[in-house]
Amino acid sequence: MRVVGYVRESFGPEDSDPAFVQGEAIRGWVRRTGHNLISVCQDIRQEGHGLGREGYQALLGIVAGQGADGVVVPSLRSLSPDLMTQEITIWDLRRRGVSVLSIDEADHELLLTPTKERQLMRDVLARLEEYYEWARPAVDALEEDEPDTGDEVVVELIPASDA
Repeated sequence: MRVVGYVRESFGPEDSDPAFVQGEAIRGWVRRTGHNLISVCQDIRQEGHGLGREGYQALLGIVAGQGADGVVVPSLRSLSPDLMTQEITIWDLRRRGVSVLSIDEADHELLLTPTKERQLMRDVLARLEEYYEWARPAVDALEEDEPDTGDEVVVELIPASDA
């Protein structure tokens, strides 16, 4: 499987390993499991700058170019320390057609058999996807309409009591 790694340093230096250590852990995992590591994208702390998501955006570019079959992280916390954001990220990556893998053994169970909280979030995201599937054609049709020709459309509002 072609995988792209993603590492993200946390806000506080004591919160996680540095990006280099996380990247080496991914490389070791890839060697042990026989996957093909395409790239490691990273978001790192920089003096005087906030922790951005440029590395994650690069990862999405690789996924969009169909360069990867999976995304591997040191732990789900690399996606975000926030549980909701983790689930949104996992949902989005899966929706884009890639597997989400973690080298942290504890995460394997969460990815396959989620907790009640994670399952609720996954159910909401699945319903959102269903909603987009049936609502999107109407929005697309509106966006594809011909440009405004200046023709006036008269809409008469009738009070409910007169209907």
